Amino acid sequence: MRNKFLVLFVMLAMVSVAAAAGFQLYEFGARSSAMGGAVIANPYDASTLFYNPSGIAFVPGMRFYANLDLIFPKALYVGPEPLPWAGQVYNAESQVFTPIGLYFTFPVNERLTTGISVTNPFGLGLKWSDDFPGRFVARNTDLKSFYISPVAAYKLTDNFSLGFGLDLVIAQVLLERNVLLFDNRYEVGTSKLTGTSQLGIGFTVSATYKTDRFGFGAMYRHSVKNEFKNGKAEFTIFDDLSVPNVAAIASAILKDQNVNTAITFPGSFNVGVYYKLMDNFGVELDYNYVMWSVFDKLDIEFPDDPRLNQTVNENYQNSYTVRFGAHYDLNENFSLLGGFILDKTPQPIESVSPLLPDNDRTNYSVGFSYNTGKMQFDAGYMFVNIGERSTIENGVGMNDVGFDGTYNSNANLVFVSFGYTIK
Repeated sequence: MRNKFLVLFVMLAMVSVAAAAGFQLYEFGARSSAMGGAVIANPYDASTLFYNPSGIAFVPGMRFYANLDLIFPKALYVGPEPLPWAGQVYNAESQVFTPIGLYFTFPVNERLTTGISVTNPFGLGLKWSDDFPGRFVARNTDLKSFYISPVAAYKLTDNFSLGFGLDLVIAQVLLERNVLLFDNRYEVGTSKLTGTSQLGIGFTVSATYKTDRFGFGAMYRHSVKNEFKNGKAEFTIFDDLSVPNVAAIASAILKDQNVNTAITFPGSFNVGVYYKLMDNFGVELDYNYVMWSVFDKLDIEFPDDPRLNQTVNENYQNSYTVRFGAHYDLNENFSLLGGFILDKTPQPIESVSPLLPDNDRTNYSVGFSYNTGKMQFDAGYMFVNIGERSTIENGVGMNDVGFDGTYNSNANLVFVSFGYTIK
């Protein structure tokens, strides 16, 4: 019985990582985000440290820039026939997530510019109510990544620059669910998985070519592996169990213990082209190719009992995002912004679950930028349409852990930024 439970626990850990893998964030500057993130080829402010670090060579002065996102995700689940909860709608609880972007650039001389940024490009989560029928798969999920990225950009000519940087990455995970025992028939308590990873290291290589009307940019960001050593699996047994001796049996089976695993955040290749159609109107088209196939498998280790070690297939697929952005400058200080995004999911149908159900997305964004010379104020809004996705194909349930149904999701994002040119 103990081995059976731990196998289920391994499956749970596998799904949690896979779900997080399908939830990349790209909104780390309000002006850039309002343009759909299509800013690889034409740098506007210090947030280019995230989008294309080589672009800081074309951003004059010592600069500080800070961004805050407010993300309001929504998700609902509808049960399929012939389950007892068929047709019933369960809404995820309302939550707000607040990823940040902090940027600082420092020009060393006319050719060399350095900078550092702090961002959270992988994260978010989802929380369901206590009566949600999938609470045994996931009840509360939260993943955060922290990328600290020092970079340097060098102008080889007046129009062309190269950039190189490091990504120093730490991740945190929280996963809560309810626990079934005795052939999955009896709900005995809850489990809580927490952990902070060791430091992972990656790198970026980037290039920018820019004239008054034309821009071209490219960046490669390498994948980063974060290892979780001695993560904590903690269990709480309900004190109102009606069957005699169940609490004692469950306490003997569900002992707090350590668990080791690793999360590999995918690398990406990003390329973009910008063109200024008029003196006050410019557009950009970007292509992001994300190498999600690093999630081909996940190894789970139990240090206290190696017999329980597991290797679980992930089967994530490489995917891409197409981004379009535009700006219209009303005057030298004020600009209107807009963007559109087509984002293909990497998540196979068997991994769609209550831990962040993913789907192909279409995103729409608007915003404005106001620049006083030394100060910059940006704000914007984005609607993320994830839409409906079912785990049932031709009447057959496809979910790996046997929890099937239909999900419908979207998100509203509000972003604000402030920038200051120090000198």
